[in-house]
Amino acid sequence: MSIYHFKCVSCTKLMGITEDFLGKQMRCPHCQTIQLLPMINTTGNAEAAPTAPDVVVESETIGMIFTYETPVVPPVTQEPTQEILSFPIGGKSQETSTEEYAAVSAPVEGKDSNAVTTDFFASENTGASQNGGAAPAPWDNAPSITGEVARKRPVGSKSMAMPIIFFSLLSYSVMATAILILVLVRMKTAGPMHPLEYIPDVDGDNPGAKRTKIRFNHDKERTQEIVPAHLRTKIGVAIRVGELEVTPLAVEKATVAVLVSGFSKAEPCKEDSLILRLKLKNVSADQSFCPLDYYFNRKWKEKSRNSYPPPFTLVQFGTEKPEKSFFGGPANWLPLALAGSKKSQSPRETVEDENLDKTLEPGDEMTAFLCTDGDDASAQAIFTHQGPMLWRLQVRRGLVPVGAKEIPATAVIGVEFGATDIKQSPAAS
Repeated sequence: MSIYHFKCVSCTKLMGITEDFLGKQMRCPHCQTIQLLPMINTTGNAEAAPTAPDVVVESETIGMIFTYETPVVPPVTQEPTQEILSFPIGGKSQETSTEEYAAVSAPVEGKDSNAVTTDFFASENTGASQNGGAAPAPWDNAPSITGEVARKRPVGSKSMAMPIIFFSLLSYSVMATAILILVLVRMKTAGPMHPLEYIPDVDGDNPGAKRTKIRFNHDKERTQEIVPAHLRTKIGVAIRVGELEVTPLAVEKATVAVLVSGFSKAEPCKEDSLILRLKLKNVSADQSFCPLDYYFNRKWKEKSRNSYPPPFTLVQFGTEKPEKSFFGGPANWLPLALAGSKKSQSPRETVEDENLDKTLEPGDEMTAFLCTDGDDASAQAIFTHQGPMLWRLQVRRGLVPVGAKEIPATAVIGVEFGATDIKQSPAAS
């Protein structure tokens, strides 16, 4: 098979081809430039470049890399006996055989391809310029005669910053959601404390906190909120709230006497009072407090001028929502700091033998009683009422944790009773 040599129009280096590639688009093995090779006639002269053929990729492989379809070449009427392409150099012609081309064009390991001499065709232009015209524009899909694939520029690796930020935020949101759900579940399981379980202990003769000008103000509606079932008990059944254990002992009907400061003799009430006898025990390990207070069972009338809000201690008809309420007891309350003072316009009153100002140390217990107002004629309806009744009483319960602190608090408990539970007593002592 005949070998033809041409100079690359780009790098001017020598490349050799067989007759099968004449008139086709080829890629320079040195600079990878695609160019159109001319046709060679039987006399060895270059013919005009044919129109660009449509390259069709088939199963045949040229150079082990590129596949293409051999274009149809017009038949040659006369086949030359020996096809040698001669190029004049320095006024002489030089013939290159197949063996010489193999020796010249064999790749040399470790040497630069630019070292190959280019003065072999120094006096001649490229094969395409022999016809006086520049080579047509190359096609991108033309196969390479070297069998090498053009290397693509490596694509830069993607940054991992965005995935890292995304998964960090996702992990944080999942953790925050889980913590919030856990807190809500615990709050729902424990259940909120009823408002009657932690009334601020800031009033009375022996409050658990230092007296300030702060006062817990509440109205009648707040005072008569329904006592929840876990804060209600019956006669003879002990109930614990905070650090205090309360046992209702009996409900009695008797006449009580009120002791006025400055007088040596107590004055009996006009009518009978309903009496609730109690046993109270401090069950804490390191707290001391006064479970009852005269302030809790002070005299209060709804339509009269009152200096203080209605007391939480009262007797009501019905055990749920009050049908009718009877507030406090028969004694007007006055702070100890004002008792006997010229600033006070009214004396301090206490119910005789009521015993509401005793302090309990850890483990101590005591007995005391509460009573209704015997001077209130409307309170006599209690003795004729045949339905269920509830005696609500305010007591101190010790310290209650609020955040990082512990504050003294009170609570309201209810004692259920009926007309059959009321016993007659000669005196309230």
